[in-house]
Amino acid sequence: MSIAVGTPPTSTGGFAGALNRAVTERLDAATLRDARRRLHVKAVIIATWYLGSFVGVIVASGWAVTLLAAFSLALAFAAVGFNIQHDANHNAFFATSSKRLSRANRLVGWSMFALGADANRWLYRHNTLHHGSPNVVGLDSDINLGPLARLAPFQRRYFWHRIQHLYLWPLYSVTVLEIMFNDVATLVGVSRHHRRSRSRLSEAVVAVLTKVGFLALMLGLPVLTHPLWVVALGALGVVLVVGFVLGVVFQSAHVVEGAEFAEAGSRPPYQWHEWQVRSSIDFSHGSGPLSRLFRWYAGGLDHQTEHHLFPRLPHTAYPIIAPVVSSLCADYGIPRHVQPSFRAAVASHFRHLRAMGRPGPHAGANLA
Repeated sequence: MSIAVGTPPTSTGGFAGALNRAVTERLDAATLRDARRRLHVKAVIIATWYLGSFVGVIVASGWAVTLLAAFSLALAFAAVGFNIQHDANHNAFFATSSKRLSRANRLVGWSMFALGADANRWLYRHNTLHHGSPNVVGLDSDINLGPLARLAPFQRRYFWHRIQHLYLWPLYSVTVLEIMFNDVATLVGVSRHHRRSRSRLSEAVVAVLTKVGFLALMLGLPVLTHPLWVVALGALGVVLVVGFVLGVVFQSAHVVEGAEFAEAGSRPPYQWHEWQVRSSIDFSHGSGPLSRLFRWYAGGLDHQTEHHLFPRLPHTAYPIIAPVVSSLCADYGIPRHVQPSFRAAVASHFRHLRAMGRPGPHAGANLA
């Protein structure tokens, strides 16, 4: 196994030790408290946006207003995932001295259920597999789309991958549906992304009840004011838009030019902290209004390097520590990549997909 899965080693020397000390000095108690306060205010705004959009869908009349409300709901849907459940399920929404997920953070992390996904399974797929081994083929579930796509070297190339840079974009829309399907597959013991062949009964009950509740919420209430076929199409449209937004944002942080890849069984010559930097790409750090707006919306995923190094910090603290991370990376000669904009990151993802689809085992790839 090329990258350790789980809690990173606590080293007192080298890059890891210097980085931890520098970030601790930069984030004094008052600064960190203010960052968490801003996160909470942001969460209230997004939750209000989500609920307001949902009510708007129910009471809207006319195609134009209904479509506008549905699109707003889709964007708010993704914003909850980026800004609320993500921090909470990383144990970062509320302060805690324990590395174990606190009860308060777990409770807020249950907002994942409002998105139709299972928080328990997300914790394993995202926190353990992805964060433990980012861009490691065979371990990171985020870069495993099976034969559908070749996102990384070491993965088998099929002839249809030659045009994956064209056909994958609409397929990103099924991201949410794939997560839902994987949750259900896990319940019957066929998921390859879960550490057990069968879920415990309590987790199965929670997963089933929350799925039923999600469908009842998304379909049962709007059907009181709209025809069923309109509600069904609208709900599908919302889920597809959310899936596209989530898929493109997540892929633009790791599956791009400049990010390094490794293979399970062939350990890269880097320690955990350095590998997080080498396998992550930041984007949209500009000071313009669009960059600031996207940074607010993306929930710190534009600061992917900081997120992977310090996932238990609130994402509102990432811009504060970014200069510290950049300085330490320069001091230790570790390449740290920042795309100037989200558009540049998406273009880089496009070029990476095209390179991975070309003949040759590692075309256009950075290998550890």
